[in-house]
Amino acid sequence: MSKFLIILLLLAGSSLFAVEAFALEVEIQQESDRIIEAKGWIEPELHSFKEIIKIIIDQENQQSRVIIAMLSTHPNDIIFPEYIEAITSDPRITAFTLTNEFGCAPTKVKRACVIIEVDRKGLGDTIEDIKKNSREIADKIVGGGVIIFAAEFDSIKIKPKIGFDGKKISVAQVLYTTNKQSTENLFNALSTLIISSDIRESGGFYNNAKELSKHPFSDFTISLAPGDNIILRSLSVSLICSSKLPEFPNCPNDFDEVFTTGKINPLEMLNVENINRSEIFTDEFLPLNSIVEVLIFSTHDLQVNSANSNIIEKFDKGDISGVQEPVWFFASKSGKEINGLYLFGAEMSSSKNELIFSIGDNAGDNIEIKNTGDGGGCLIATAAFGSEMAPQIQFLRELRDNTVLQTESGTSFMAGFNQFYYSFSPTVADYERENPTFKEAIKLTLTPLLTSLTLLQYADIDSESEMLGYGIGVILLNIGMYFVAPAVLIMKIKKRV
Repeated sequence: MSKFLIILLLLAGSSLFAVEAFALEVEIQQESDRIIEAKGWIEPELHSFKEIIKIIIDQENQQSRVIIAMLSTHPNDIIFPEYIEAITSDPRITAFTLTNEFGCAPTKVKRACVIIEVDRKGLGDTIEDIKKNSREIADKIVGGGVIIFAAEFDSIKIKPKIGFDGKKISVAQVLYTTNKQSTENLFNALSTLIISSDIRESGGFYNNAKELSKHPFSDFTISLAPGDNIILRSLSVSLICSSKLPEFPNCPNDFDEVFTTGKINPLEMLNVENINRSEIFTDEFLPLNSIVEVLIFSTHDLQVNSANSNIIEKFDKGDISGVQEPVWFFASKSGKEINGLYLFGAEMSSSKNELIFSIGDNAGDNIEIKNTGDGGGCLIATAAFGSEMAPQIQFLRELRDNTVLQTESGTSFMAGFNQFYYSFSPTVADYERENPTFKEAIKLTLTPLLTSLTLLQYADIDSESEMLGYGIGVILLNIGMYFVAPAVLIMKIKKRV
């Protein structure tokens, strides 16, 4: 059985993804805290709520999966009914899960599932005793129905599991089935019921999960996993696509083309041009509370060649500064498994272009990943003004994210503009760095453009027509400044001569 199918079996009807994602975030946070203290950079704030997008690409089976999860260790963020919260007082319960994932009940694929995991320790010495005692514990939880569902007992399996402390344990997985609802219906009903209004109204990955839930083949999962000192609560929406299995939709990208061109576009499966973080994080520095993770399984050895954002090799004293800005961190950058994490740093959004990275055949030498995009921003202006943190660059970024990309016409314009702009801007930016005189000339040339764009700060843009009107006006203004005015001036000079 392939690696991808093994992952699906582990993820189906369980809280494994939530536990893994949280454990990874805790590990990164702990290491980052030590480094920040030693280096003296801006110290990240702490917040119980996390949002994660995980994308899995499997070349051999031509399958992909995208998972959007909201996780929290605080009961005010994700609020389960009291009778489900009560299971946290029973040390024998290791997880509660409700999911409509395809195949969660192997013999009843048209049913949704409720899964109660009970620690095998103390349940008895024989399989019969373990099943009998674990079911008695689980029946008390589902006896009166689960949230808005009535559950019917299906089966019990004994399975290994890794706990929060990293130790392997054995659990009795008690499976119940219930009527299957569409993911959109489940999301609309249960996210309103268990996700706090602050999170729902703050957008971010929650909005992406809501959109993904509308796909007829998407899956919905909520889970609660008690640990020794923490209780992890999660809600996730996922989608599997495959060109081989008829029960799943075709993937939006051609796998042969992806691995031929080597271009990995993580937001392709979400069909969005930019990704926004939750507004809950707006006033705090929370670089590790929004993460995009990409996991690639290949049939041959690969390596990461380049990325359109900054790259950090690891969290150490020399590289922690990169966490202040959007970065890629590749936990595994070569081999048959590539694992990359995109961190937003202090930024609240990133464009589709910023998350693109490239892969190729493994050269076998020391791998140096190139930054080919300076964060996917304005390469020419960044080279001219010397830093992505320059006021001019921050102004352009804010104008793009907060004004232009907030409308469909603006998003369409940026998609077309980026294809044209990034075809030549890296060459121009490189020449700026090599030639100080050319750099100063570009800086002088950009000044009228930046001045004209400030007009959009004072415009009240509330509709597509207003965006088009102001946008066309600014374009015409720049045509006048850069082409018409010089042409008129040249003609007058020629007449006098």
